[in-house]
Order: sequence, then structure tokens, then C-alpha cells
Amino acid sequence: MVSNESLHIHLDLVGGIAGDMFLAAAIDAGLVEPDHLTAQLRKVGLGPVEVVVDRVVRGAIEGTKVEFRGWDRGAEAEHRHLSTIRRMLADSDLSQPVKNRATAMFERLGRAEAAVHGMELDEVHFHEVGAVDSILDFVGVAWIIEEFDDASWSFGVVPAGTGTIETAHGTIPVPAPATAKVLEGLEVEYRDVESEFVTPTGATILATVAARKGRRSGRMKASGFGCGSRQVEGISNVLRMVVLNASEQSEFSGVDRDDVVQLVTEIDDELPEVTAHIAELLLEQGALDVVCEAVQMKKGRIGRRLNVLCRPHDEPALVRRIFEETTTFGIRRLPVQRWVLRRELDAVSTSFGEVDVKVGRWGDEVLKVSPEYDSCADAAERSGVPIREVYNEVLSAARNLFDDG
Repeated sequence: MVSNESLHIHLDLVGGIAGDMFLAAAIDAGLVEPDHLTAQLRKVGLGPVEVVVDRVVRGAIEGTKVEFRGWDRGAEAEHRHLSTIRRMLADSDLSQPVKNRATAMFERLGRAEAAVHGMELDEVHFHEVGAVDSILDFVGVAWIIEEFDDASWSFGVVPAGTGTIETAHGTIPVPAPATAKVLEGLEVEYRDVESEFVTPTGATILATVAARKGRRSGRMKASGFGCGSRQVEGISNVLRMVVLNASEQSEFSGVDRDDVVQLVTEIDDELPEVTAHIAELLLEQGALDVVCEAVQMKKGRIGRRLNVLCRPHDEPALVRRIFEETTTFGIRRLPVQRWVLRRELDAVSTSFGEVDVKVGRWGDEVLKVSPEYDSCADAAERSGVPIREVYNEVLSAARNLFDDG
């Protein structure tokens, strides 16, 4: 079993994700031992559950597949209400953190089911997800997440298939309505394949670990493949789990790395005042930085290069705004990475009152402090003094504060 140090765990959704694929990938990567997982699942109270591990091939990749055996067949049911599952978990011998995590995951899916079917949460009953193997999937996943409570997580674009599947509710589209509801807010890519890439359990796993997002870097520690039950033509139906040692990030461990997008275009037929106005609009709309620089263009004309830095999810709106507000017909797009000091907002006491400062840290070390302009401007206006006077006193107070700290 991988030691619980400062880990980052990345999920490559090659063939999608389901509960059994997650557990199998964790076993294949050495994150957990099958015997330890078995011991936890037997605490649910469903009988002498056994985790059976097998080696299989899906597409071009060999990996681990798991299934459960040995539970009390009397525990099977056509469906279970959310209240029944809550009670089952509460009465189990699982640790309280695992009970809480598994219950929260069922409730997350339950809220999606309630929204889709137009009912109250307590009225929700699960069919496929209420089966014993699905309950064991949820509990196993909850235990792993809690076992590695200090780990951060990440995953790539979520794949979605097409077509329909047959369920207890009848024929429904892929992804299932409740699955789609749980995935709201995550980036999804549709593939022209009639297959369910993400199950309701898999979607709930992604939504759960998405809240524990971390930097996708570190020294490679282990990796493993969890295999699904089906063979999908042209695709390896596997989930890869990559375990990184996030505590071994060399000399860059004190600073964050960020994935951003740079948008660049040159304009030679726009008034300078208009370009400045556009820059303000882009910053208001979420751009991280906007820089305009003079450039020499075709036939010796002097123009301006507009450089916009933004987060990927803000890119579509900013691209449209640039096209709307400028005369350009084309924008270059460059995916880039940047190093970012860990920042926090603090306040210092001055003769002009409390004024905000931005603090930049490399790990725990304060590398720089910068007075916040708006806060300084407000203090200067209240006090009737030049802003430079406020700025200098704030900077001196901040340096004294953090040097003493």
C-alpha cells in the first residue's frame, strides 16, 4: 500500500469511469491492498464480502478488474430508498469519516435524481445504484478518499458517449440524466461512440474529488489501470490512476504553477483610446492581464499588439468580446503555463486607517507585499492627502509587520 504522504492522484479517463474501475485502478497502482479493502467492505453488514481481483485486457491495455462475491443474497433488493441506505451506513461498523463520506456521495447523487424526476430528496429510491455491488463501490471509494485525506486530486476532460441505455426507469439517453446533472460544471467531451463512459457512481466520484483539486505535478510514484466490464470497439475501456509524490517538487515546491491561455492579435486601424477602453472591458470580463504594445506591421504601418492572459473557462467569452470590440479578423491562441506566488489579502494599520495589502508567499516565506491601489485611493480621499503619501506609509507598515513576523 502506498504510504499516505503528500500525494497528488490524477485520473486519466481513457475509457471513462465507474465505481469498480476506480477501485481496480487503486489496487493496480498499489494505493490499496485487496485484503484491506475487503476488511472495510465487510463492515457494511452485508455478509462476508470478498473482493475478487483478476487480470484482464481491454483494447490494447492489460489491467486489474474487480468484482464482489460472498455477500448475503438476502441483502439484494430491486431498489432502495436513500433513507434505507443512510440507515444502513449509520448502523455499519465503518469509521465515522467513511460513513459521512459515503452518505454525502449518495446524497449528491440523490439530489440529482430528485431534480431529474421532480421529487423530494427523501422520496428518491435507487435501482441499479441501490444494488449491493453499487453500495460496496460507494463505500470502497469513500474509504480510499478518506484514507488519503491529505491527497489532492485531478482528472482530465470527462468523456461522454451517445445512444441510449436500458434501466429500471426505461430507455434513457447517454449520459443518463442524473449522471449529466452530477457532471454539471465539469468539462465534458462527446465522443461518437454508442457507450456509457461515465456511470452515475463514476460521475459522483468525479464531483467528489473535484472539490479536492490540486496541482498536477510531482515525482511519479505509481500508476495502474482499472478495467471496466465491457469491451468497447476502438477504445481501451480502462481508467488510469497516476500517483504523484507532491512533496518532492524540487526547488519549485513553494510556488504554484497555473495553466492559462494567451490570446494575441495585432491591430493597425484602431484609435489608441479605443484600445485602452477595450483593455478595461476585458479585465472586467475576467482577463488575468491585458498588455498593449506598439509594433511595426505591413508596409511600415504602426499598430498595437493586444496580449490577453486568461483562464481556459473564460476564453470563449473573451474571444467573442475581442472580435466584437476590435477590427481584428483573427486571434492567435497559445496555451501557456505561469508560475504564481501564493497570494493572500491582509490589512495594515496606518495613520490613515486600515489599508489592504497583497502578500506574495513562496511557501511560508513572504517574498513581497504590495499596497492595494483601491484601498490606498479610498484612504487618500478620506484623509485629503496625495495617494503617494498613503502608499509609502502602507508599504513601510507592511514591511515592518512581515519582517517582524
